[in-house]
Amino acid sequence: MLEWRSTRMFFGILLCLPLLHLAWLLSGEFQAYLDPSPEAWTEDLEAIVLADETLTLPENPVLVVGGRRVTLWNDLPDMLAPHPTLLRGLGDATIEDITHYYDRLIGFYRPDILVLLPSYADLHLRDDKRPEDLVAAVRELVELNAQHLATAMVYVIAPLKMPLHPGDDERIEAMGKALAAWCAGESGVALIDPNDLLAGPDGRPNPALYRGDGVNLNEAGYLRLAMVLREVLNAAHRA
Repeated sequence: MLEWRSTRMFFGILLCLPLLHLAWLLSGEFQAYLDPSPEAWTEDLEAIVLADETLTLPENPVLVVGGRRVTLWNDLPDMLAPHPTLLRGLGDATIEDITHYYDRLIGFYRPDILVLLPSYADLHLRDDKRPEDLVAAVRELVELNAQHLATAMVYVIAPLKMPLHPGDDERIEAMGKALAAWCAGESGVALIDPNDLLAGPDGRPNPALYRGDGVNLNEAGYLRLAMVLREVLNAAHRA
């Protein structure tokens, strides 16, 4: 009887290991959110550096930077072909985090086109930006890039509305307007606002285009976003 109980306990522990591992990962991720320092994403950057060592990196690529939303955009390089495209999502970094790691995360790749996709963390957990805060953060990154690289164009994707946070709609709309006004006065910078394409008949974000978390896009949502970006790049190329 004792042997059977021990065996049952052993296999019970084995069955629980995946759940325990998931809890550990989520705990570590949540701690990173709460850490205001860019060093919260040091391990994520080290993983990018390690992965790059196995790749033949393209010259003058389209470089898409941001947080988790960039990491989840797996099929974008295929959608943008023949434009050589690199996705570099850093944890769930804010724009300030991206700026902190500029040399390795952007400058290293010498992109011809830079695309910035703001993170969920710019609005929640790590930060709580107002429209003027977002514009200031984007301006700092764009100015830093201009000092280092002759990037042909910088595209800023407007913050995305989310089914999970209807209370953010007004703030995100104000952010889009503030970014549009700023971009209008900047040479080599343009805004892409996909929120209308991601909305349902009621004008709110269409849950069918988002993952179950109500925050990140699903495959169908990323497809719409990719089509917008592809058309923008192709139009610029034709011009």
